[in-house]
Amino acid sequence: MSDATAIDFLVRAAREFRRGGWVFTGFHWPVLAGQVAHALDGSPFSQVFEAGVATWAAGDEVPTSTTDYAAYANAYSWLGDSAAVLLAGGRHFDRVVLDASNVDIHGRVNSSFIGESRDNPKVRLPGGGGAPDIAASARELVLLTGATDLKRFQRAVEHVTAAPGPDTLVRLHTRWGIVRLGEDLHVEEVAETPGAAAFLAHVESLGADMSRFTQRQAVTDEERQVARAVLESAARRGYQVAARALENEGAEK
Repeated sequence: MSDATAIDFLVRAAREFRRGGWVFTGFHWPVLAGQVAHALDGSPFSQVFEAGVATWAAGDEVPTSTTDYAAYANAYSWLGDSAAVLLAGGRHFDRVVLDASNVDIHGRVNSSFIGESRDNPKVRLPGGGGAPDIAASARELVLLTGATDLKRFQRAVEHVTAAPGPDTLVRLHTRWGIVRLGEDLHVEEVAETPGAAAFLAHVESLGADMSRFTQRQAVTDEERQVARAVLESAARRGYQVAARALENEGAEK
């Protein structure tokens, strides 16, 4: 496990929501980041889930799925069905935030399988759900990967589950920094965390421009407390990623 904490990664991902507007929120890390963002200062924003629900505040509980309406019954409105959100709504959202298992320099995501054979893959992944449709129509796509293995960021994924449209602005958040993907491949921000040097070396090996990045704004104690509370709530609801993050934070201390 990297020394770069998942809590800091979650705080920085939440900043994408705190920019305001309408944000399509994929499952896994994006849901957690949205919960954190609602508890911190920033521009007002609304989340849109694949199932057709929009929320303007944090749910009373961290939802375990996009159809866990009871978790966010305190603050939601109904936009329509999945087709309306994924196919018609995508281009109208201010940004789309999705989880990324494996991603390449073009912004293409593999969340289906690893290995050449579909029938007998080395590793089966959860699949894309509505990601292919919403990614293809997004104006701005933010990908979150909490992985600690740099090999998850690749020159070209071996299977394309989802891909951005030709005019989509794509940015990848990692534990160590943010990378602009696509034709203008470059590092935008770097976090002052252990592992950042290896991250930069890896990204440079993939052909990224290394001349324009800045240091990330530091994470505050208040932000960490909010993120930790969200992870604790998520862990109680069975989020394995949240439980692992809390365990590893304790180990790092």
